Amino acid sequence: MAVEEVFHTLDEFDTEFPADSVEWCPAEPFRDVLVCGTYKLMEKKEGAQDERCKRTGRIYLLRLADGGKLQVLQRIDTSGVLDVKWTHIADTENNRILLAVANSNGYLQIYELKKRESKTELQLIAEERISEDNEDVMALSLDWSTGGCSSCTSHLNPHIAVSDSQGRISHFTWHETNNLIKDFTLRAHEFQAWIVAFDYSNDNIFYSGGDDNKFLTFDTRTGSIPVLCNRKHTSGVTSIRSNAVKPFMLATGSYDEILRLWDNRNLKQPMSETNLKGGIWRLKWDPFTHQYLFAACMYEGFKIVNCDYDMSIIGHYNKHCGIAYGCDWSFLKKEDVSHLKIPIGETLVSTCSYQDCVLKLSALNFKIYELDS
Repeated sequence: MAVEEVFHTLDEFDTEFPADSVEWCPAEPFRDVLVCGTYKLMEKKEGAQDERCKRTGRIYLLRLADGGKLQVLQRIDTSGVLDVKWTHIADTENNRILLAVANSNGYLQIYELKKRESKTELQLIAEERISEDNEDVMALSLDWSTGGCSSCTSHLNPHIAVSDSQGRISHFTWHETNNLIKDFTLRAHEFQAWIVAFDYSNDNIFYSGGDDNKFLTFDTRTGSIPVLCNRKHTSGVTSIRSNAVKPFMLATGSYDEILRLWDNRNLKQPMSETNLKGGIWRLKWDPFTHQYLFAACMYEGFKIVNCDYDMSIIGHYNKHCGIAYGCDWSFLKKEDVSHLKIPIGETLVSTCSYQDCVLKLSALNFKIYELDS
C-alpha cells in the first residue's frame, strides 16, 4: 500500500481561526470526545497606544458521532491557544477529567470535563500566570507527569511543566482542592523554549527543547542546572515525546527535519535517525502498541513512522493547505470504531493546520495490533 493511501478522510471542521493543537480524551467513557485549540494574531489598530498585537483564540470541544462525523459540543472564546493536554487517566471512576491549556497571555489554565444530564462541557477551574512580572510572555507548550500511567486508576498531585517564549520552564503541582501551585521557574534556553516533556518512567525528570538548538535534561532533585545538554540538533528543537511503555525510549523532532530516537540512558548519541523532509512540530506515540509515531511535519504534512527496528515512513497525509501543527491518535478501540458505523479502518486520527483553519478526522487503512490482543 502506498503511503498516501493509509489515510481516509472522514470529516472536516472549519475552526475559523488557525488551528494548532488537537487532543483526544483518553478516559472512558469520553474517548469519543476531542478538543482543538486555535490561535490568531490580530493586527493592532492604527493609533493604538499598545504596540503589541492582540492574540486571540478558541477551544472547541467536539464529539465523534455515527458515521465518523464531528459534532461541536462547546466553543470557548479565549486568548490564543498554543498547546492543550488531557491528564492521562483510563477511566472516570476515581478521577476527574482535566485539560491543561497553555495560552498566549502567559497562563496555564485547568479545565474540567463535566457531564450534566445530557450536556458535556469544559469548565475553567484554575489558572496561574507563568511569569510573575508583566512582560509579554507566551506559554508555548505543556506536559503532565502522568503520561506513563494511561492505564492507572488514580493520580495524586500530578505535576505540569510549561515552556515559554522567554526560554523558561515553569513547574507546577496540581492539588485536588483546585489549587495550582507553582514549584519553581528556571531559565532553560536563550530563546524560545518550544517544547517541554516529562520522562514518563520517572516524573523527577523532564526534557526541554529550544530555538537555541539545545535538547536539555533536568532532574528536579538536583536543582535548576540541566544534568545534560545535547547539541546534536542543527536547528531549533520543537518536539519531544517519551514512550509510555518502553521506559528508555524517547523521540525528538526539530526544524532540521530529522526524527531522532534516543535511549535515555545514553543521550549523547541517538539510536536511530530518519529525515521526514519537514520541520517536526509535534510527535505522538500510538496509544495501542506504542510503536508508531504520528508526526506533524509543518510544510510537509503529516506522517506516520514505524519505529520497530529501522524507522520507516508508512503513511503520509497531505490534504491540508497550511502548516501542519496538530495531530493525535484516537483512543477508541476497533470495536468502538465499529459501533460508530465508520465504513473504513479500525484506528482514527485527527489533524489540524494553521493557514487553512481546518480540523480533519481520518481513518487509517492499516491494522495497529493492541498489546493485549
